[in-house]
Amino acid sequence: MKKIILSVVLFMSFVTAVAQISEPVLRDTLLTVEECAAMAMANNASVRNAARAVESARETRREAFTGYFPQVSASAAAFRTHNDVLEYDFFNLVTLGIIDRGKMAGVQALQPLFMGGRIVNGNKLAGVGEAVAELQSRQTGDKVRLTARTYYWKLVALNAARSTLEKALQTLDSLDSQVLAAVDAGIVTRNDLLKVQLKRNQYRADMVDLTNGIKLFSILLGQYIGLDSDIRPKVEAVIPDTIPAMPDGLFVLPADAVSETADYQLLGKNLEAKKLEKRIEVGKNLPTVAFGAGWFYHDVLGQDHNFGAVMLAVNVPLSGWWGGSHAIRKKKLAVEMAQTEFNDLTQKLEIEMRDKWNNLTAAHRKMAIAREAIGQSAENLKLNRAYYDAGMCTVTDMLEAEALNRQAIDDYTAAYGAFRVAVDEYLNATGRSDLSSNF
Repeated sequence: MKKIILSVVLFMSFVTAVAQISEPVLRDTLLTVEECAAMAMANNASVRNAARAVESARETRREAFTGYFPQVSASAAAFRTHNDVLEYDFFNLVTLGIIDRGKMAGVQALQPLFMGGRIVNGNKLAGVGEAVAELQSRQTGDKVRLTARTYYWKLVALNAARSTLEKALQTLDSLDSQVLAAVDAGIVTRNDLLKVQLKRNQYRADMVDLTNGIKLFSILLGQYIGLDSDIRPKVEAVIPDTIPAMPDGLFVLPADAVSETADYQLLGKNLEAKKLEKRIEVGKNLPTVAFGAGWFYHDVLGQDHNFGAVMLAVNVPLSGWWGGSHAIRKKKLAVEMAQTEFNDLTQKLEIEMRDKWNNLTAAHRKMAIAREAIGQSAENLKLNRAYYDAGMCTVTDMLEAEALNRQAIDDYTAAYGAFRVAVDEYLNATGRSDLSSNF
């Protein structure tokens, strides 16, 4: 018997140890919204890839700059033929052959003097490409910061909703005990007790969903800002009892702010690139001039010989204009399309800024309304509790009052989170996503 008990104890110890190994111990880390945004910028994969794209564009620009340098080439060759290269027949009597083997080598440098502007404009285009990559990297950073903040405020709202639900469950637990006592005393029917228990079970199911939602957004936020899998982010912010003031100081005129946005600057770079591409197309149909020098060596007739030379190369593409004029026209149309797109999207960016500001002001008004509703629902709950204790209302009225109070608090919680996100979205739309939204 002792052996059996000992075996069971050892088995249970083994199962406990395995469970502890298979389930990692999570460590909490308390973070502010700005800390989350900064960590996302430092660790997010999209930001790192955007930085690599900038470096790649920088290498392209450096590669284009080498077009200004002389083009140096070297070559060497040796040959052996099965028949002589040159043969002389003397009166069909004697055939004399020469050059059946030889060696040749040379090195030359060719410096472009004028290439129709293709090198100059190509370098400018590569510079535009680098600037575009930097602006796209900024766009990525703006999006990453906004997403990290959105996850953060969603987690804040979920935590607040869970706290509200916990208080509601405490109220129902107290009401359950009160109604049970009334049932035992024969004051109310068992149906009232069932109504309370059903509502409590509904809240318990809501608690399961809330807990899962908090876990999910904790994982999402942790992964997004680069935390290890065994570290769980905890949000420092809480929903305040008083609503924050309307941030009127954040407003800027769309016409003044649009030029500071990455989207606007990208449109400008696209237009600049199209103009440069047109110039390069024109350059393809212009004469080119290059100056060169070289040293050459050959040994063909059994005598070593070397010499130096200078050269001037001029190329005029006479027939290139047959198709080149159409290619230039096509590039000109591309410039006009880019200009139209620039004007159209600039107006849309200004409209978006106005829309984001309207969303922000609407979110603030909704938050104020939701906060006012909390006071009204709390007073309604207080009165119904007093009426219920005095036997002047039913348990259904009491449960409805409690549900309305919980809904009012949840509405305010959601409205506060939506307001915070609306502030971040407005700052992002006006090119100020790196500005702290804490106020």
